[in-house]
Amino acid sequence: MSETEPLTRLLRPRARGQITIPVEFRRRLRIGENTILRVTLRGLKIEILPLQTEVRDRPLRDYGQDEIGRFLKEDRLEVRTAKKVRHLLGKRA
Repeated sequence: MSETEPLTRLLRPRARGQITIPVEFRRRLRIGENTILRVTLRGLKIEILPLQTEVRDRPLRDYGQDEIGRFLKEDRLEVRTAKKVRHLLGKRA
């Protein structure tokens, strides 16, 4: 069977609307358990498109200890806000 030959299968949704994509479809489209699928409703048709994720060989950016320290310092809550949060969380505990 060629890669461009159409495939058709009949599927029955499970009780909560779940369907299983047939193995032939998953193999041809290289869909794995971590593949993100975009599902679009077009009129009376459902379109499922596997999205390709970009694999990077290196991190987007390396941060130094001084930058990390500055980020953590800037990310602190104001004293008044922290006090309010503690009060609200204390009521729920």
